[in-house]
Amino acid sequence: MKTLLTTCVLALQFLATALLAQDSVSDFSAPSSGGGGTGSGLGMVVGENYILKPSDVIQVNVYQEPDLEKQVRIEADGTVTLALIEKVKISGMTVAEAQTLITDLYNRDYLVNPQISVLVVSFSPKVVTILGSVNRPGVVYMPPDRDLTLTEAIAQVNGISRLGNPKSITIKRVSDDGRAQQWEVNFSRIVTDPKVKDIILQEGDTVWVPERVI
Repeated sequence: MKTLLTTCVLALQFLATALLAQDSVSDFSAPSSGGGGTGSGLGMVVGENYILKPSDVIQVNVYQEPDLEKQVRIEADGTVTLALIEKVKISGMTVAEAQTLITDLYNRDYLVNPQISVLVVSFSPKVVTILGSVNRPGVVYMPPDRDLTLTEAIAQVNGISRLGNPKSITIKRVSDDGRAQQWEVNFSRIVTDPKVKDIILQEGDTVWVPERVI
């Protein structure tokens, strides 16, 4: 009876944690609209420290110069082509750094004290893959400007199934140089023990939830 009661308590704690995490990530469960570069042009709210990368789409607005305003996708080589100043490499820069660079280029030869803003219209999608004994296996989209935890990712796939083993989850990660590593995580401890830190996932991670051994 005691064992059954403990199991029920753990299950309720996990469900509560998963529901909270799902609420916190509901805004990034899918890639943003405008992926084709034809969004509304209003841009999206991200911190100035967000690092731009290829396939991001930005909106460049120039105050009182509508002919210079442009929505453009960052090319594979990290550049965008803008009116008058032509190609500018901004991949790897923060939004604030790109805005300063573009402002300086226009100010140098074409405009006097231009007021320029750079907004992100859509993001290059970053995903992790959740497979195995979860209720909705597949890819989970990462938020563009903050980390994604394992708890949030599991919540995005509607939690671990009743046959899944949360005590033996495997995470596989491939580094930039092609080397693969994997390790085992006791997810039950993450959601029940406040002293155990959550796992920060990285782009391209694969999470495997095995079935329980009966």
